[in-house]
Amino acid sequence: MTAARARRSARRRAVLAAAVAAPAALAALPALAAAAPTIATSAICLRPSQEPGGTQIAPRLDVTGSGFSPNSLIALTRGAQSITTYSDAAGNLAYSFSVFDLLSSRVPRATPLDVLASDPALGPSNALRVKAAPLSFSATPKRTKPSRTVTFRFSGFTPDRPIYAHYRFGGHLRATVRMGLASNPCGLLSARRDQIPVRDPQVGLWRVQFSQSKTFKAKSVPRIDATVNVFNTPR
Repeated sequence: MTAARARRSARRRAVLAAAVAAPAALAALPALAAAAPTIATSAICLRPSQEPGGTQIAPRLDVTGSGFSPNSLIALTRGAQSITTYSDAAGNLAYSFSVFDLLSSRVPRATPLDVLASDPALGPSNALRVKAAPLSFSATPKRTKPSRTVTFRFSGFTPDRPIYAHYRFGGHLRATVRMGLASNPCGLLSARRDQIPVRDPQVGLWRVQFSQSKTFKAKSVPRIDATVNVFNTPR
């Protein structure tokens, strides 16, 4: 064998060795882990809507997701509540929770709750925290002199809009007070104001409407209607 033929034969053996070795090298690479499923919600704070007649309607918490095992039984939790549902053939998920229990409270607050989905093969999804805020108010202290300062707390109003208090007595508007701006996203507000912003208020039943209308409107929405009973106390 000539020197030239020997060199060509050596090159062919080197190429063949490289071709044989390449698949083995690829096989040695670790397998890629499957991506975790993901979920999203329809809102970050749920507040009730209100009809002009005063009836409140609780929205639903819509949860959507993707990246789940196809046609798989998925465990879905909303705070302490847990249900099971199925992903579709494409690994997508859609479910709607009721939050009526969280919006029927008379205590002004924003209740946090965590939402999570778990796939038996792929594990848990990302966790989301949402809040629920009922349309409510409180006044502390509940019983005091009309001229004393009271702490008012609100929740569930439209965010980034002011809340007003309209005071009426005997069917006539006596005063309107700007309470402050409802916060985003749950419509919360805490304000210190006189219980009745009228000098020497008459004895009897005062009606107060908390709304986001600068002028009094009987059917304004959202609104809360309250009463304050003014009476003489023995000295």
